Amino acid sequence: MTTSKRPALKLWIQAARPWTLGVAISPVFMGTIIAYSDSGIQWLAAIAALFGGIFIQVGTNLANDYFDFKKGADTESRVGPQRVTQSGLIAPRIVRNGFIASFSIAFILGIYLVYLGGWPIVAIGLLSLLFGVIYTGGPFPLAYYGLAEVPAFLFFGPIACATTTYVQTGTWNTAALIVGSSAGFFSVALLSINNLRDYKEDRKVNKRTLIALFGRRFGVIEYGFSILAATLLPLIFLFVSPEHSLVGITAISSLMALHALRITVNYRESSELYTVLKMTSKLQIIFTIIFMITWVI
Repeated sequence: MTTSKRPALKLWIQAARPWTLGVAISPVFMGTIIAYSDSGIQWLAAIAALFGGIFIQVGTNLANDYFDFKKGADTESRVGPQRVTQSGLIAPRIVRNGFIASFSIAFILGIYLVYLGGWPIVAIGLLSLLFGVIYTGGPFPLAYYGLAEVPAFLFFGPIACATTTYVQTGTWNTAALIVGSSAGFFSVALLSINNLRDYKEDRKVNKRTLIALFGRRFGVIEYGFSILAATLLPLIFLFVSPEHSLVGITAISSLMALHALRITVNYRESSELYTVLKMTSKLQIIFTIIFMITWVI
């Protein structure tokens, strides 16, 4: 039974899915450290970009919770983390108000970034909000038609990272686009492991993710390609920016990626993939920290 009381903070934290917030935080941190090495950090811009990204991610998660419930995609047989709307922990209208509030806060923060960066930020900001809603909402939800990977890669990857650098330095930076692509591949890796875990249930409710359409083997390949691309991409800096040798971060993170991939290849129960989800999220955090340290020394 759905509760009508004001939800406790711990329920909102659960609904926000804090383990996914690394996809929003990572590209902003990396874009900021690149700005620091270029012309210095503009702290207000960095903070606005950080919290703007976080609230877009939280809003997307709440919208996903709400719209999947409305479409009947979340059922009691679902293996993944508990959804607050489907389980009756928070009333649907309150979850709906929550994602509207989250996107509104992101929009307000974006006004300052538009002041700094001009019309390119208007387009990027509005598209980010739009894709956050139509990921599972609207008449053509991306996640239901196998189209979620591209915006996940772009808006939590090169666009987020390069935009963060741009609003602080006033220039578009090639390095931010490259390392932002690593963040984008981490985002796709997290998306694919979620979809791999849920693909049998998704088929039952006609949620046509790429993995629901093409099966387990495709899901393993998609995850493997994404996580290895995320960790190996810094090798490009050997050719485009030799003064920033990132061989160390590549070696460390790739070994951890291979461990997660081994579990994914051999899993027997879908519940085992929740471990891979947490490992992937932690790996992105570790990757980001090592990158930031390596970039400035």
